Amino acid sequence: MNRSVIKESLIVVDIGTSSVKTSIFDLEGNILPNFSISIPHTIISKNDGTSQQDPEMLRSIVEESIDIVLEKSEGYIENIVGVGLDSMASTLVGINKYGKPITPIYTYADTRSNNQVDKIKQDLNETILHQETGAVQHTSYIPSKIMWMKDNINNFKDIDKFVDFSTYIYSNWFENKNFKASYSISSWSGLLDRNKLEWHSDLIDYLDISEDKLPKLRPYDDFESGLNNNYSKRWKKLSETPFFLSVGDGMAATIGSGCTGRKKISITVGSTAAIRILLDTKVDKVPKGLWCYRLLNDYTLLGGSFSEGGNLISWAYNNLKLPKIENLNSELLKLQSGSHGISVLPFLLGERALGWSNNSKGIISGLKYSNTSIEILQSFLESISYRLYLVYEMLKDFLDKDVQVIASGGAIKNLPWWIQTTSDVLDKEIYISKDNQDTGKGVAIMMLRALGYVGNFEDIDSDIEEKYSPDKKNHKIHKHLIDSHLRLYEKMMNN
Repeated sequence: MNRSVIKESLIVVDIGTSSVKTSIFDLEGNILPNFSISIPHTIISKNDGTSQQDPEMLRSIVEESIDIVLEKSEGYIENIVGVGLDSMASTLVGINKYGKPITPIYTYADTRSNNQVDKIKQDLNETILHQETGAVQHTSYIPSKIMWMKDNINNFKDIDKFVDFSTYIYSNWFENKNFKASYSISSWSGLLDRNKLEWHSDLIDYLDISEDKLPKLRPYDDFESGLNNNYSKRWKKLSETPFFLSVGDGMAATIGSGCTGRKKISITVGSTAAIRILLDTKVDKVPKGLWCYRLLNDYTLLGGSFSEGGNLISWAYNNLKLPKIENLNSELLKLQSGSHGISVLPFLLGERALGWSNNSKGIISGLKYSNTSIEILQSFLESISYRLYLVYEMLKDFLDKDVQVIASGGAIKNLPWWIQTTSDVLDKEIYISKDNQDTGKGVAIMMLRALGYVGNFEDIDSDIEEKYSPDKKNHKIHKHLIDSHLRLYEKMMNN
């Protein structure tokens, strides 16, 4: 490689639920594969609903990843023109007056605030709150978590700021130290008034916290430059580089897969799963059971998400006797749709879209002695496709009739059987994004827009790798199985 070839580029830090990926992208939104690193981390989960991570440990992983990428780039990259971040959303960290974390990172999957959710629903009008914040009252959002912290942690009174993890690390890097967060990452908190782009005053009053305990709200294209003394020495190449505010990983993945506007809808299945559309307008009324997050004054992300996705495969391999992972796809292809007779509710980590029930649990119904372990996994993965279908049906009013479905995320891209199954379930062609890091690419595109290299998000499209077409016979089978799925869901809810 000619050492002077790459004049200008971007660094993207993708803070996911299972790893931190830091990469360098060129000014056309392409990842430069020789300048990328992925460092795994593990969320601590317990039977009592705990889902948390050590903030200092995760911060050290993020910063180490930047160290490594900068070292890789030495002599090959002349100038970094921007640094951008995306993060697993709906995280919460308590920070003291010295700017130090005094709680773990509580993740979206932490369900210990069940009772607090119930109290919010009793005391406030949850239908109005859903329309005003775009979020359903649920343990995955921040209001109930703050109440739970107040009831359960001894040092609650020492918390000076309630922030998401990415806002915490961002605030530590600059001479001008302050806590500010993008509308995007703040939408995922459930505390943002989506119409006013302000913290929701009634919720803040109800939680008995003052607005100065929350980050200042800014558009994502706000940035800081001028690293403090420690980081200027550590990251010399970035000492005056603009660092843009972190955005929600789902927002970035949608933009990175080219799903902007009503003509494309994004399905992402990594550890978790989601289906989303990015609209260049406000949404007047949020459909029941869906969320609605803001990016800028004129951009809205609408959709539904699930705590389960590819993590079901990990769960199955930890608990069932299954074929080697490299043979999983070929073994699944041997199975007939619906032949197992099993109906599954996949809520091993609780239910989000559509019902957002705090009491939902995973259920396997119809299991027989003759069923095999791979049929059990098949039924779980099919059930995720059914949940995607249910949200897709609710989004149809916002979509063009000839909408393209774009799928991304390692879990589904590495399992072609699952892509085909989802195509059959939706009765839609599914196009596979060629990019292996759609989320990181989305952050790169957002920076390019902020820096003026492109005028609109859609100026850089996603490359399509492959197309899957639905099997009409299998679609009919799955329609019956969806009916069974819904009957099982109703039975659970009635109990």
